[in-house]
Amino acid sequence: MGSGKARAGGVVLAVLGAASICQAHAAGELEPEPMNVTVDVKPLQPHKGTTLASCLHPLMAATGRTEWSMARLQGVLGHAFQFAMEEGGGMVFHDNLDWSLAVDLLPELARFRVYETNKEKVVADLPALKAEARDAAVASLERGIPALVWQPMSLEQKQSDHPGHHAYCWGLIVGYDPEGETYTIRHPFVSVDYVVPYDALGPADPGGWFNVTVFEAPTEADERATHLMALRNAVALAEGTRFEQAGRPQTRPQGLAAYETWAAAFDSAEVIEQPSRHHAKILTWRRELAAEYMRELTGLLPEAAGPLEAAAADYDREHRALLALSALVDSTHQRGEYTGDELAEARRLIGEALEADRAAVSRIKAALAILDGS
Repeated sequence: MGSGKARAGGVVLAVLGAASICQAHAAGELEPEPMNVTVDVKPLQPHKGTTLASCLHPLMAATGRTEWSMARLQGVLGHAFQFAMEEGGGMVFHDNLDWSLAVDLLPELARFRVYETNKEKVVADLPALKAEARDAAVASLERGIPALVWQPMSLEQKQSDHPGHHAYCWGLIVGYDPEGETYTIRHPFVSVDYVVPYDALGPADPGGWFNVTVFEAPTEADERATHLMALRNAVALAEGTRFEQAGRPQTRPQGLAAYETWAAAFDSAEVIEQPSRHHAKILTWRRELAAEYMRELTGLLPEAAGPLEAAAADYDREHRALLALSALVDSTHQRGEYTGDELAEARRLIGEALEADRAAVSRIKAALAILDGS
């Protein structure tokens, strides 16, 4: 099948060129209206730092599973408890669960059919795989359920000013135009709907990863077992063993060790300023969700409500310290460096947050002792 043409409001966008489209949209002269948007489901804005959760939250709601709150999603998938660090407080992108361990846990949410290939998993007939993915996505759309799609942009869009060049990581397929042979995409990082030729997905990813994931049916997983697994994973993420357990060892400090590495960076005036704003923001979001998830679990696992509520209080305490830390590192942004007093205060707040995180992990272990014996 051909690559098709991108359409909006009856105008063939390919004629205008990607740069002209962006300029026209910015000037309010063109409002893209891709053809055949068949489901009115939108991903959340880059919510709490993960495109996977931002897309899964509305997708699960479309299947009728509204109990999958953002806190429950990121608790079960592990985001709420993850943290990593580079020596000296350098930049780390904390979303690697979105293409590794969190994706592995999708069967805990529902039964999905995955159509994928990459450099390590070569498919003999890629056009046939993409055609199967298209048929499955269209069937899902006809049921009112969008499909997950990885890095939904063509290589041409990635290399241009097209709105889709921001569409890194996960997005949603919300429509399909059989005439133009294009998907309609909604993405957490992109403010407008746009279209991508269905057979153009994959090359824009550095690893050539093509992935379309389609909901098939509700999960048959045991809810109690799912949450026990999530609690064990929370401990493993804190203790730095989660990736190794899954056969994906990491080279940088994880969990509590990551906190200790970050704290050590503030013992030196050489700490890198800019990344700490990113780290503080991500951690603030994640520990807020951790507290919310612990409180959800008090109703789902009532026999361990005591230590789970105590863990929630510890995460609240950690969250407050992180909010203060985030405000402090934001205030240094214009100067690009810390004063001696600011270094000392940042070090104190990180230590306070680390102490609270350790306490929360101890409470989770106490909850698991109760739950494993019940």
